[in-house]
Amino acid sequence: MSPISTTSQAHPAANQMSTGTGRRRVTLGIAVVVAVMAVLWGCLPIMLPEWFVPASQLEAVTTFFQSHTSTNGAHETSTNATGRPRATTHTNNWAVLVGTSKFWFNYRHLANVLGMYRTVKRLGIPDSHIILMLADDAACNPRNPYPGSVWASYKHELDLYGDDVEVDYRGYEVTVTNLLRLLTGRVPAHMPRSKRLDSDEHSNIFLYMTGHGGDEFLKFQDSEEISAYDLADAIEQMWEKRRYHELLFMIDTCQAATMASRLYSPNVIAVGSSLKGENSYSYTTDYAVGVPLIDRYTRVVLEYMEKVTRTSAQTLQELFSSVGEARTYSTQFVRSDLFHRPLDEVRITDFLGSVAQVQLT
Repeated sequence: MSPISTTSQAHPAANQMSTGTGRRRVTLGIAVVVAVMAVLWGCLPIMLPEWFVPASQLEAVTTFFQSHTSTNGAHETSTNATGRPRATTHTNNWAVLVGTSKFWFNYRHLANVLGMYRTVKRLGIPDSHIILMLADDAACNPRNPYPGSVWASYKHELDLYGDDVEVDYRGYEVTVTNLLRLLTGRVPAHMPRSKRLDSDEHSNIFLYMTGHGGDEFLKFQDSEEISAYDLADAIEQMWEKRRYHELLFMIDTCQAATMASRLYSPNVIAVGSSLKGENSYSYTTDYAVGVPLIDRYTRVVLEYMEKVTRTSAQTLQELFSSVGEARTYSTQFVRSDLFHRPLDEVRITDFLGSVAQVQLT
């Protein structure tokens, strides 16, 4: 075969190799361009958010992050994600009263809650603004020698159950989930109004809890627990969603102070019946009923509250000062570092009574 013929046969193979290389380069170039465009498109919402988000929503988001950055999480501003100033007026009160214990031998926890229920109702908070949660119904327990009645004293002078108690959550409805949903406003759409906390940014809320507890937890019906973190985060959600103006948290349980140790939201006062490592004690035993009737701390508080009327000027400081360790056998814990007013300027009825103020719009 001549050299000329060999050269002429090699040309088609070389042309094919050259064409294949060119195609690969073109394909690679297209892939690079597509990748660059994808990256740029992904960055556009960050660089030009106004192209993708309505102006009103963009302004709300910007205001939210600016307020949180400037306060370093300390809530020193009076606006939230909407950019709207928070209310400075207090026009209504709510009470959430929770007894977390079941079984007959926990009779005293039911009496604790019913005593608080009677007090706030006497001072003017209507049933429509009281959420009463009772894990057990000692009044109807077959062991109760006084059917339909609950007493706080062996003299049996005042029936705490009475004829006009409206229980909103009872028995197995009293769960950690239901309490957290109630506080944060995430109840199901079909939930009746009586089971809703319809508070707002003008509302002062009294949250009272009692049961068996320990270091940073409170037991619910001996089957589950709410932790100090759960409660703190729920109250923070309430603040962000403008569900309260001021909040008073009172708890009667062993190591009660630990349940307030994780709170971090503004305008909150916390008071507990005992410090970490301390028990909270019951008050004497009624031998006719067969069990202790009430806890010492709640009994002392209720005794003081009997002197308070709807028009009284007594303050929270006076209430807390009336609680002595000699009577409760435990050390009261009060936390007010999150609150913006001195306790000697806060009336008891600011939380546990009716409110006569109105807001003009």
